Order: sequence, then C-alpha cells, then structure tokens
Amino acid sequence: IGIRVGIPIKVMLALKADTIEEAFETVGKPAAVEFKYDGFRIQANKDENDHIKLFTRRLEEVTTQFPDIVESIKKNVKGKSFILDSEAVGYDKKTGKYLPFQKISQRIKRKYDIIKMASDFPVELNVFDIIYYEGKNLINEKFEQRRKLLESVVKQENKKIVLAQSKIVSSKKDVEELFKKSVDFGNEGLMFKALDAPYKPGARVGYMVKFKHIME
Repeated sequence: IGIRVGIPIKVMLALKADTIEEAFETVGKPAAVEFKYDGFRIQANKDENDHIKLFTRRLEEVTTQFPDIVESIKKNVKGKSFILDSEAVGYDKKTGKYLPFQKISQRIKRKYDIIKMASDFPVELNVFDIIYYEGKNLINEKFEQRRKLLESVVKQENKKIVLAQSKIVSSKKDVEELFKKSVDFGNEGLMFKALDAPYKPGARVGYMVKFKHIME
C-alpha cells in the first residue's frame, strides 16, 4: 500500500474479546498488552517541511482544533517526516485522572475560542504505533519493531505526549493486574497486540483485540 505523509489512511481496528483466554488465543502468547484509552483516535502526520496535520479515525482533519497536540509533537518527536497512530485523552486538570470521551468531544468540532478550549479541556496524546518514518513505509514491519522505534523517537512529557502504557505478558495474572491499573486510571480496559503483527489499514483483524471487562 502506498503511503504519503499528509494524506490520511484508514486506521487498523480491533476485534473484541470477552475473556482473557480468548484474547490470548486470538493474538498469541506472549502479547503486548496496552491500556485501552477512552479518547479519540489521532493520526499525526509530519512532512519534511515541518508541517503537521492531524486526522481523526474518520479521516477528518482536526489540526486547527488541537494546537496543543501540534506543539507537543513538534517539541517531543524526533524526525523530519512520520505518521503516528495515537489516542488523545482528556484529563481533569486538578486530579490528573483521565476523563470519558464525551467530556472532550466538543473540541473536535470547535472553530473558535480554540486556545481557551485547549486550556479548559486539555488532552494527553498517547502514542501507540508508527506507520511511516523518514521516508520508510513501516506497515509490514513487526509491531514489536515499530514499538521499539517509537520508544527511540518520542520524548515523553507527562500530560502532553506519552507512549501508551504497554507490557509484554503471557499470564492471566499479569493481565488482571494491568486491567485493574488501567481502569483505576480512568481507562476502558486493555488492548492485546500480536508482537509480530503488521499494520493493516482499515482492517479488523486478529492482530489486535480490545478487552473491557474481567469475567468472574
């Protein structure tokens, strides 16, 4: 698939799993298990002229509405050109706890008072994948390799831009601990990702599974 910076591509979508066992069956063991954030998808594109464009899951451009995200990317991501896949999550300025998507959804459509909105409804960008970097299309690279690249190019800044919290696990006990931690942060649950998975634009495939509740 051809990729051009500044032209959004369809994002990869997740299957659902009802149990931890089902999630592991789908993606294999060990798996990368990440927090499942209750925000909105942001595909961030930066070209060699230092222009940054932000797109939603539906490929709608929202660059103007999120000057704070643009600034965080310019300041904290190394590289002349790249495409990042991420989730913007709102948080309470007093407690730091993540907020439900509904609390910040109004920012997506906002056309005025943008700076005030950014201050009143701040978001943290949680980056979880990279699909293009410095002229190279990465969709056929293994997820594990893409994650390592992310770790080397994103300088994390709390409540501005961070990497999605992730751990490679293979036991149910580890998943249960991560699930509790994720929900305590105000998240929806967990994502399971196959370590050797390519990036499949627009596809809902067994490389990625979302898990939202612990079955007793």
